[in-house]
Order: sequence, then C-alpha cells, then structure tokens
Amino acid sequence: MSSQHATAAAPRSTVEDFLRHTADENPSLARGLSVLDEQGRRELGGVLGRLEPRSGGPLPARERLLCRRILLRVRKPSAASFSLLNRALDYLDLDADGRLDEPELELGVRVLELFARADSPNDTLSEKELRMLYACLRHLDADHDGRLTGEELRRLGEAVRDPDAFLAAQRATNPRLREVLEGS
Repeated sequence: MSSQHATAAAPRSTVEDFLRHTADENPSLARGLSVLDEQGRRELGGVLGRLEPRSGGPLPARERLLCRRILLRVRKPSAASFSLLNRALDYLDLDADGRLDEPELELGVRVLELFARADSPNDTLSEKELRMLYACLRHLDADHDGRLTGEELRRLGEAVRDPDAFLAAQRATNPRLREVLEGS
C-alpha cells in the first residue's frame, strides 16, 4: 500500500468478504468496486484495514457500513483514487494508530464531503478533488510529521465550518493546490 503511515492493509480474505457482503448490501457500490485491479484491491484493503477489528477477522456489519460511508464519496473507484484516499485518511488518523475511531471517522466524512464539492457541484470526489484534498492536508501539516495536531487540527476544523473561506485561502496560499488546479 502506498500510504505513509503504519496502516496495515486488510488481508485479501477481508477484502473478498467485504466485496461479497457489499454485493448484497449495496449492489451499486459493488458494481463500482468490481472493476478494481489487484492494486486497487490492495488500496481498498488499506481503507478497510482502518476499521478492521483489532482481533482480525471479517468486518462486522457496522464497520462495513462505515467503510461504505467513505467509499461512496469516491466518484470512480480505482487504485489511484483509493491510494489518494488512503493518504488523506493517514492525516485524519489523529492518534496515528492505523485505525479510524468514531471521532476520526466523523471528521473524515465531513472533510470528504467538503472536498466533494471543491471542483464540481456533486457529492462525490473525483480524482482531482482527492488530489486537492491531499494537497490541502499536506499544507495544513505545518511541521511535516504526517499528522494533524493542535493548530493544524484547529485550522481543519475551521475548514469544515467555513469551506468557501478555507478553499479560497488555500487557493491563494497553497502551492501544492495550485499545482493540482493548474495541472488539470
């Protein structure tokens, strides 16, 4: 997996189990995930691994639902989009334990919702919007430790409360975001 932190990808069996359950629980998402190549499935395993029970084994129904809350925000499932999603989730894993607990997950969903409308009027994230999200999270990480803490986290909270002002300020001050915007 290409993420920068210690999140372990879920075992292949967990990915297959998740895909099997998703076929029953959300057929539309299952169709989108069915096109993933091997790398895409590994990156999907990185997302699943963030909610996998510490004891291992298949994801319980609640965790599958939480994973779908994240995955349904991605417009076109692919290895590249899930790699970007994993990198963004690294920053939202505030205690850097490789897992997303409830407050981290709620923050993650809110941030994904914010960026889902950053470049288009719909509620899903394009690969460009995922790159924009990652660029903004990297920019917020002033000490470059791969985590958001203290003031960095406060600034992310401001983003969630006033997305338009946050994105305007990022466009003006964030060279990584400008690269994403100019490169597309």
